[in-house]
Amino acid sequence: MFRRLRSLGHAFLLLTFAAVIIFLCGWRDAQPAPLQGPSSTVVQEGLVVIQEKDLAVNMPLFPAFNQQQEAVPLDARENDLLYRPPLDVAFIFTHARDNWPLQNQLRVAAGSLLAHSSAPLRLHLITDEDGFHTATKIINEVQATNQLDSRHIKLVYVSADDFIPEIESSVTVLQEFFTRRANSYYRDALFFFSLHLHQLLPGLERVILMDIDIKVKGDVAELHSHFERFTPGNVMGMAQEQSPVYRHLLSVYRRSHPNTTLGSPPSEGGFTGFNSGVVLIDINKLRESQIIKSYQKRPKLVERTQHYSFQGHLGDQDLYTLIALDHPELFYSLPCGWNRQLCDWWRGHGYQAVFDLYFNCPEELKIIHGNCKTPIPDDL
Repeated sequence: MFRRLRSLGHAFLLLTFAAVIIFLCGWRDAQPAPLQGPSSTVVQEGLVVIQEKDLAVNMPLFPAFNQQQEAVPLDARENDLLYRPPLDVAFIFTHARDNWPLQNQLRVAAGSLLAHSSAPLRLHLITDEDGFHTATKIINEVQATNQLDSRHIKLVYVSADDFIPEIESSVTVLQEFFTRRANSYYRDALFFFSLHLHQLLPGLERVILMDIDIKVKGDVAELHSHFERFTPGNVMGMAQEQSPVYRHLLSVYRRSHPNTTLGSPPSEGGFTGFNSGVVLIDINKLRESQIIKSYQKRPKLVERTQHYSFQGHLGDQDLYTLIALDHPELFYSLPCGWNRQLCDWWRGHGYQAVFDLYFNCPEELKIIHGNCKTPIPDDL
């Protein structure tokens, strides 16, 4: 009897133990699977630990830097060129087809400008379609020859042909007072474009207009910094004329006004007139200047040219000089080194005794201007 009860007790214990084992196994299997699917990800101290089945692989949270890839830092000039805003410079380049001397002038002007610039440039070419194609080819050649980075310049086509009809009536009036003959070199409308840059380039605030018979030796960014020296009234900046041409054009006025300094050399405290080979133009001020607009109308021109007995022949710079005789506050005088003029025609035409008083420029040469078709020596 007792033996049978003991056997039943052992069987009950075995069944109980088996039930507990089955319950525990079933509970574990009934747990929900991880939301990540077959593997789970845990972030631990900057590492990603991937747990998949029995495999644990540690991977960096941030990919390791490849020690074989060395960063190449930009030098100071390249860094400036890539991240500084572009400066706006304009060239007038018309009648360029088969005009090899003119094309060579652009090659020298653009090449020297780019070579010395510490800032990226937006070069506005006021020309026709053929001229723009020619200019683009020349500048591309200059870049390749001098290994200049093409990212540092953007060429902008400004159609001269489309614009001339808009200013024809105004130019016709100016030509009457500031050119001498119907076939005069300076009778071309292009020599009055600077007066209308607020119409040609309406989206700009400041622009530097340069003749292409130049060679640049200074940094155009330094030239551009002269805008910051403008007074609130200054509309344009130019260097003074370095010949006695306006002494000659004002000779009648000077005889009747012996104490005037108009037309006298700088050493005598005189004003020699302006040369428009390099012009800094505040576009908004030019647009708003009622004084400059008034000097483009016949009644005003008749009055002021008669007052000074003034008959010009050099295009826009004659007009600027005439305005400056009455309103010097509109103009900023650039240092002579930013437009070093080489023309010495007047030395042999009645002004040899005083010519060097005008021609002298003691400052460092930043832009050399081969005006009146004067060749620029290679060693300058």
